Amino acid sequence: MTTSPILAMLNFNEPFTVETNAFGEGIGVVLTQQGRPIAFMSRALGVAKRSWSTYTKEMLAILQAVHTWRLYLLSKKFFVQTDQRSLKYFMEQHIGTPEQQNRVAKLLGYNYVIVYYLGRENLVVDVLSRVSGSPILNALFVPHVGLWEDIKSTTKDHPYMDRLCQLAHNNPGQPYSWRDGCLVS
Repeated sequence: MTTSPILAMLNFNEPFTVETNAFGEGIGVVLTQQGRPIAFMSRALGVAKRSWSTYTKEMLAILQAVHTWRLYLLSKKFFVQTDQRSLKYFMEQHIGTPEQQNRVAKLLGYNYVIVYYLGRENLVVDVLSRVSGSPILNALFVPHVGLWEDIKSTTKDHPYMDRLCQLAHNNPGQPYSWRDGCLVS
């Protein structure tokens, strides 16, 4: 994330994926296509929202993402990845409260599928939502050296990263290569 180009170019012929996470003080969302990031977003939660349930915080993350990237998402089917299993059944649930009705209304007109994704495999948005000690998550305030060490240690034993490392080893620079001990694309 320190060299350009870090974000992939939009391709409107491919489906979008919205990866979300909510934790403690904030929410994090990444818009991707074919596993490559298009845009990042993180938001700090106010005092009142911090006491919300994880389900509600995750729903807030989805709504924020759909609102922010609505011009990309409105015209075609997209996928929402969340580590909140019950959100997968959001449209099948009994909608009884005004808050739930409001959330459903905000998602009307969109063609989406909510997919459950294990939390430990949701690393990118996890970093965006869990910046320790930060009251505001709109920017990462983690020291540069510590951030890279955290990223390296977190991805060291991850199956997805193992596959990418194998790709970089077998075909350097196509699309991944090693630079300063980090896997880059």
